[in-house]
Amino acid sequence: MPISKTTPEAILRAAWIVFHRQGYHHTSLQQLADAAGLGKAGILHHFKSKAGVMRATLAFAADWYQRKVLAKAQGPGTVAERLEAVLRKQFDLVQLNEDGGCFFGNTILETGVEGPFTEELKRFHVDWTAAITALLAEEFPEEEARERTYRIFADYQGSVVLFKLYHDTSHLERLIKRVLSSLAAPLSPGAK
Repeated sequence: MPISKTTPEAILRAAWIVFHRQGYHHTSLQQLADAAGLGKAGILHHFKSKAGVMRATLAFAADWYQRKVLAKAQGPGTVAERLEAVLRKQFDLVQLNEDGGCFFGNTILETGVEGPFTEELKRFHVDWTAAITALLAEEFPEEEARERTYRIFADYQGSVVLFKLYHDTSHLERLIKRVLSSLAAPLSPGAK
């Protein structure tokens, strides 16, 4: 039987787990309600639709990510230490929910680049890019910091896909080693 009271934050935490594990299209309002300890009417009261729950969940996850992951880029330590701290925290999230991978990357792949959540997903990428570029700009010229950030993001997402495919954390550890060693090397030529 559904509980009578819960907070929007508790609903969004539960929704994040369900969407991360099952994806948007394979999640029903009933599953979201069950996870939050509500009836479907309770979910609809707060969010009006499944798409509304997803939009709110993406905003909630992005805010949490900003506070818990990207904030490490501004913490104490060298650029390399802070970048490693960000990547390690990201990998903690990747391994949640039955090795669910990157919640944002999964949602992009599932709903498409012109899907209903494009703006929320782009906002996440812009925030991630800004945080990592600002960190790398402490050590590199701005344009080079942007290019290094782009390459780290692309390499990160590829490593997450390999991790999901093989359930092998070595793909994540190898990424950290590549990224950290690349900080000491000049930027190789490539498409910008």
